[in-house]
Amino acid sequence: MIDRFSASLQDGHAGAFAVLPDSVKPIRRWPGFNAVWRGNALWVYHSEQAGVVAGMQIVSCDGKPVEQLMKDRVFAYAGQVGQPGHWWSYGSRLMLDDGNPFNQPLKHCQFVKANKQVVEARLNWADRPESAMQHVEAAYNGDKLPIGLSWQQKDIAWIAMPTFSPEPDEIKQYESLFISLEQQRPALLEAKAIVLDLRHNQGGSSYWSKQVAELLWGKERVGPLRTALFSRTEVWWFASKGNTDYVKSLYDVLKEQGQTESLPWIQAVGQGMQQSLDSGKAFYVEGDGNNTDDTPAQAAQPVVLPALQTPVYVIMPGQCASACLDAVDVFTLFENTKLAGATSSADSTYMDVRVQPVPSGLAKVIIPNKVYVNRPRANGQYYTPALAHNELDWSTQALLKKIVADVKD
Repeated sequence: MIDRFSASLQDGHAGAFAVLPDSVKPIRRWPGFNAVWRGNALWVYHSEQAGVVAGMQIVSCDGKPVEQLMKDRVFAYAGQVGQPGHWWSYGSRLMLDDGNPFNQPLKHCQFVKANKQVVEARLNWADRPESAMQHVEAAYNGDKLPIGLSWQQKDIAWIAMPTFSPEPDEIKQYESLFISLEQQRPALLEAKAIVLDLRHNQGGSSYWSKQVAELLWGKERVGPLRTALFSRTEVWWFASKGNTDYVKSLYDVLKEQGQTESLPWIQAVGQGMQQSLDSGKAFYVEGDGNNTDDTPAQAAQPVVLPALQTPVYVIMPGQCASACLDAVDVFTLFENTKLAGATSSADSTYMDVRVQPVPSGLAKVIIPNKVYVNRPRANGQYYTPALAHNELDWSTQALLKKIVADVKD
């Protein structure tokens, strides 16, 4: 019922989730194969079930079409049915038994082979083996590259950013990436294409993508464009005691991550929230028009870096939301950017969450700290790729092949 409650809120930045004791083993059963949503259909990605092979389309189960089953059995407990990116993100759950007592396991399904032949198979549910997880993970976003710049071929630069919530070792990888971008910028200017790979990214802090954008296009170009984009935007921070204490604690977090230029900003927000709390005001309003994310605005500087004309491809996964969408907001300010991959997810205007345990310890609630007013990207707005990749294979090599073909065209 906690999942049903969260789904009813229709907001990825507000909700609750269960926290089970270590002694309670989660139920994860599968019918011998796993599925993925691509484009407008559900497909078998990997199978160990006789008669069911990868590449088959799943069209119906127990007499109901897949689309209806997704609405009844998946979106009733997770995600938002109106977001194409959520069909991508949650499609695999239709072929997973997680012990939900309101979803009895499906009994049989109809499949369509590549030759259009329709076949039916009974579903034999069993505990999903650990060996199957490599296929589950590969189905979702493909292989996961470490944070950094690589050359997948001599003239295609590949910048992997699988997280914007980096752990200490990943912070070091970002620091190395920044150095590589600065040192290799002459080569990037001459490359056939630059790929910004957001696969696996679940959001976090927009500081990291902003740094990448400034190193690619130049701080002197990124700053004025962002200022203009967010000129009417205000950020309203809800000054409850819990929110205020949480935001004030972020000073040490950002300091530890090396985000020194963000420290004056987060300190000012924390102080503003405390003043609002002390005076009985519900909100601290941050609205100077120069900042809407987690970094302070930078004064415009004379253009120094040569303009980047290289085609830039941004690979979006279906779950791209929050700081991942913030990254796309900035990357698409430049005309040489082309979106690729899947349709993204979308945000409401509530952002910047903290997680609070409930007294029983059996659940945690997700609480947003702020709300955007007059944000350019509307509530529920998502990005659609110009270069869609609806194939089952989302490996680096498969996406590279797609991009190379597009560059040649």
